[in-house]
Amino acid sequence: MAMSVREQCAKRWEALKAERSSWMPHWKEISEVLLPRSGRFLVTDNNRGDKRHRAILDNSATRALRTLSGGMMAGMTSPARPWFRLTTKVPQLDESYEVKKWMSDVTMLMQLIFNRSNVYRTLQMAYEELGAFGTTSGIMLDDYDNVIHCMPLTIGEYAIATGARGNVNTNYREFRMTVAALIEEFGIENVSRATKGMYDRGQYDEWVTVVNAIEPRFDRDMRKKDAKNMPFRSVYFELNSDEQTQLLRESGFRQFPVFSARWSVSGGDIYGTGP
Repeated sequence: MAMSVREQCAKRWEALKAERSSWMPHWKEISEVLLPRSGRFLVTDNNRGDKRHRAILDNSATRALRTLSGGMMAGMTSPARPWFRLTTKVPQLDESYEVKKWMSDVTMLMQLIFNRSNVYRTLQMAYEELGAFGTTSGIMLDDYDNVIHCMPLTIGEYAIATGARGNVNTNYREFRMTVAALIEEFGIENVSRATKGMYDRGQYDEWVTVVNAIEPRFDRDMRKKDAKNMPFRSVYFELNSDEQTQLLRESGFRQFPVFSARWSVSGGDIYGTGP
């Protein structure tokens, strides 16, 4: 009997966690002595205000990491100056006045969108995690108010996989949302019976564990252009729900919406190592 989409994603999430498991102690040790507030090594780690700086005896490494991430931000993606320019792959076309004007106008619009959204704040966090752990990820989503909205991810809450050429093409993450936020995002008709029950009892701030899977969609109908037949699929489901076929949402992307960088990758490794 064919597995449901939820069962397929849940099975792959377990496989990706097993593949990632050897890295977790290393990342946890780095987090303790370098960035105590970064890293989610248990799903219950979010929104914890306990003291985490006791393992830091000398903060030279943390200050050096901040210098590194600040230098990367200023040198590559500075919000204070133009840091990118649009062009075509045809040199003759680049000389056209109409093409130059169009590319200039679009560049200005992109800069405006970046400044109004949380792109630069997300990049600052990404550079810091890249220097510390060697791997970083974030998700760029459509947004009605700001055109785009970025979801910065921290090490330990996600797992990645690569394609045949070594490029990251899969991102799974496990995180928690409150009952109120879950229903606001996905609608009360799509949540599990347990979540509906908590909502009816007024338990709006109870935490619910959610998995989001973004990966290539291999079984799509190439003739269709709807969200469920796009090259990449995005699936949300409640991890501990008894309804094994129920999804919070299934949608799709034309391009991989995750920016995932590795500082240095050896051989066929999936995760990178930092400086």
